[in-house]
Amino acid sequence: MAKDKKTAIDKALLWIGAIAAALPCFYLSYVLFNVWRDPMAWDDGNWVRLGVGLLLLEFILLHSGAFTVAILGQRDLGRHQIKLALGLLAFYTLMVWAFATSLAVPALLWIFATIVLGRSVGLLFSPSESRHGIMARSGIGVILYLTVVFGTVFLPIPEWGLNSSVLNEVYPDRGSGLWEVEPERAIAGAALYFLLIGLAEITVLRPQHKNGSEQLNEEEDHATNE
Repeated sequence: MAKDKKTAIDKALLWIGAIAAALPCFYLSYVLFNVWRDPMAWDDGNWVRLGVGLLLLEFILLHSGAFTVAILGQRDLGRHQIKLALGLLAFYTLMVWAFATSLAVPALLWIFATIVLGRSVGLLFSPSESRHGIMARSGIGVILYLTVVFGTVFLPIPEWGLNSSVLNEVYPDRGSGLWEVEPERAIAGAALYFLLIGLAEITVLRPQHKNGSEQLNEEEDHATNE
């Protein structure tokens, strides 16, 4: 009876963790859909630039995820790995800075720094679990991201509230790239992407409860590898 109760509690905690991971994605999706519909209702239209920036930032986060795992996910970090990690961090930070500067959205740097810090701490203190989680999210994320980007480029997407008069007011200095000329494509794509990622968090990415024998096998494998 006690074992069944513990199993039920463990499963509930896994569900709570998955929902907690999905909620920010659902919130971003909700906001971006509404920015697409009525951009001036969200921070006086400043979310238009931020929406485009978030989809660009996600590319860097997905790209950096695998490298972060490969370097910081090792059990024994040497001087070479630390130097390589710092070099890659500087490279990715420079890319984010370029996006943030061109879009005039400094918040992208803070978002990037927060996510990278969370990843690094997780890998240093719980390397096995964090490594598997980051790799799974990166794999699913790449598939969804490429699918969404393909749609933003080739599918007809209505402008809704992002008409020329609004864009001339909130984003007058936009460049010549497709997502800047037609930011509704990037914002619609970002809204769909974060919705799908949120759904993935509570389905394919949700950790599964392991019974006693599975946990024992994992511990034995871990001890063998060490």
